[in-house]
Amino acid sequence: MKLNKIEKIILVVILLGLILVGGAFMFVMPSFNQISKNNDVLAKNLQEKAELDTRLARLNTIDADIETEKTNAKKAEGGFYPDLTTYEASELAMTYLKKANLEAHEISIAPLSTQDLSLEYFIPAEVKYDLKESAAAAKGTNPDEVTLVEGEFMDGSKKYTIEATSVLNAVIRDEEGNEIDPAKYSDTMKKVYKAAVCKAVATGNMKETVAFIQATYTVKGEYKNYEKFIDHIYSLDRATMFTAVNYPATITIKEDKDSETLYIGEDGTISQGSEANGKQTMVQDDTVIEEELTIVFLCVEPMEGVKTLDADGTSIVVDQRPIIY
Repeated sequence: MKLNKIEKIILVVILLGLILVGGAFMFVMPSFNQISKNNDVLAKNLQEKAELDTRLARLNTIDADIETEKTNAKKAEGGFYPDLTTYEASELAMTYLKKANLEAHEISIAPLSTQDLSLEYFIPAEVKYDLKESAAAAKGTNPDEVTLVEGEFMDGSKKYTIEATSVLNAVIRDEEGNEIDPAKYSDTMKKVYKAAVCKAVATGNMKETVAFIQATYTVKGEYKNYEKFIDHIYSLDRATMFTAVNYPATITIKEDKDSETLYIGEDGTISQGSEANGKQTMVQDDTVIEEELTIVFLCVEPMEGVKTLDADGTSIVVDQRPIIY
């Protein structure tokens, strides 16, 4: 059967349509569906590229940051002693004593141990009583007085707020809520900032474990040197303290038989040398006293080895570690 011209055209159009539809299903639709997947892959790749760019940018500053943190760590380490042996602790304790013109004939060293360091934030309780309330009422109220709540403080005539959640997160804002640049802190702001950070650390129960070693000895010398020795130990740059300190106001007289020292009693009687033994006398600056002290050295082993420590001008070797075979 022959097709006329119109039928041939229709047939060609139908065939072309079938070819186009078939081609669309076979080639176009799979590619179109792949677009969504490719977009997801592209988004993922772009995210990975951004992360890599961030890491690469970090590489440009990481060396400087590491050096900064290392410097800060060294400063913190400088506030402690390296882990000390009993001999090293003994040398330090006796050196500080000798520099203070005091003496001790024996010393006892406890082995190196550990201790938790934490902050305690003291909030004094307000004492109230009727007479105090009456006195406050009699003074009247100041109409210009600003009522403060938790976290607020006055600096001059301006009110500020401080929020501290950790050691590294404390912010001071003015009444408009603008953050104050730490470089522009006034003396009052600095004090408030330190107090707020200490409170945040204390309430957060933050603590750190360090090592410590302690030396106990009975020191002997003039009372004025004893006082200077106590004050000097507490003023050292490295963490050093006493477990307890006693400041005697009187001492029991102990004189040799051939002593000619005169003592005047409260009743005015005069005793010479050993005649006054057993009695109490007031402690003066030049009075020789004997007191037991336990000095504590807090230790943190440094990142880089320390070979010597300066103890009031005396170099103490602190790398005397035992050799293990």
